[in-house]
Amino acid sequence: MKTFMKTTAPYKAGTSIIHYKGVLLITFLMILSCDKKEVSPNLIKGKADFLSFSAAGQTLPTFISDLDKQIKLEVAHSVNVAQLVPTFEVPSDISVYANGVKQVSGSSSIDLSKPVTYELRDSQNKSTSWNVAVVPLGCKILVDASHDGGVWWFPQSVSTGFSADLSHQGQSFANLLRDKGFEVTELGRGKELTEEMFFGNYIVIRVNGLETYTAKEIAVYTKLINRGMNLAFFTDHKTNDPVDELGDLLGIEFKGIANGEVTNFTAHEITDNMISLGYIAGSVIANANSNLNINILGRLRPEDFADLNFNGMKDDNEPSAPPVMGVLSYPKSKIFFIGDTNGLEGQPQPFIDNLIHWMGECVLD
Repeated sequence: MKTFMKTTAPYKAGTSIIHYKGVLLITFLMILSCDKKEVSPNLIKGKADFLSFSAAGQTLPTFISDLDKQIKLEVAHSVNVAQLVPTFEVPSDISVYANGVKQVSGSSSIDLSKPVTYELRDSQNKSTSWNVAVVPLGCKILVDASHDGGVWWFPQSVSTGFSADLSHQGQSFANLLRDKGFEVTELGRGKELTEEMFFGNYIVIRVNGLETYTAKEIAVYTKLINRGMNLAFFTDHKTNDPVDELGDLLGIEFKGIANGEVTNFTAHEITDNMISLGYIAGSVIANANSNLNINILGRLRPEDFADLNFNGMKDDNEPSAPPVMGVLSYPKSKIFFIGDTNGLEGQPQPFIDNLIHWMGECVLD
């Protein structure tokens, strides 16, 4: 708060020094008074909100919504959620109850195998209800098509909304995963990614990447990789998607457009018994030689080439038999990547079964 003092005349000889200093003292006290009001702890007193909530074995940051009065957190698969001992923080005049029993941070044990309603009571015994849920990490699949340009969700769009139950290009592949026994969630476009969207899902299929990833979204993926995950990174031709922020994070650079067949395979669980794999308007890996963490699993035929300038013909600087698929290995995560998505939605075998088996090998603890 700014305080302005207006005087009728400047100080001059003969004016009472005591009076002048008194005016300054009063002004100074007014400024102090304003400052104290701005930082008064009474501003948060009685606000029945959780300021923090955590538990041993937690794997990602807690999701707290003051608006919806909800808390959600992910814990390791081995955590006994039936005997959880949460640590939480609330304002000093707020008491916390669950199932009618007062809860003490870091001491009270509670069964959170199912969502629990917590009551936050103020000094007048008025209560506010909060829903708290804990999600154990599991071998579940999240299809991140949140930045899809149509390869997964077409003909659905932002104007129609996105529903896994309605027809879309990726539906048959998602249903195949469900038929294999996986719980599958498909993310539509229009919302910024948060850690909470990935809770419980150790397996992530990233489809395409047309729209720009924000810095916050890249931070989410960084946390997931550090937590541990199996990631199947699908992209497509780069005509309309020259920059992929997630690819940059992983150190994988896809460029151009290519068509043909993958016939040159490196021995791996994913390529077992494979002879060829159709490649439909995909992109190629441009930094296979500069990134030593990349292990190439498949290349196109010698007669196929990387069209880096999208002119439909092979130029002198455009490689033949370019690499198009491979794996990366992290301390806690494993990552498969390929530059074509449309071809995969046709479920070519034995590639799809090999990939599903590879994705399904979860290391949860």
